[in-house]
Amino acid sequence: MAGATCELCGQANQLWAAEIHHIVPKELTSEAELPDSATVKLCPNCYQELVDWYARRVFDMTYDSGLKRFRPRSLAEMVKEYEAAYRVFAQHKEGQRKRA
Repeated sequence: MAGATCELCGQANQLWAAEIHHIVPKELTSEAELPDSATVKLCPNCYQELVDWYARRVFDMTYDSGLKRFRPRSLAEMVKEYEAAYRVFAQHKEGQRKRA
């Protein structure tokens, strides 16, 4: 069976073990009526790490200093939030690869 390499850690996997991950969840791009986001091929470990990373770092609320209260993020803000969280995660994984 053909192999696939994780785009974050570089680990070679069997094709069936690779996860195709949308950087911005499909549900969000559909709701925002945007084209699907970029995808990355991830090993199961990086996929789970990224899901956990998003859970800890992507928030659907933001503090509005003008209103002096929290408010829901707009769809455009959420897209940017996911893209930024992915960029930071990819940099984190690159740092791990360099130290290994």
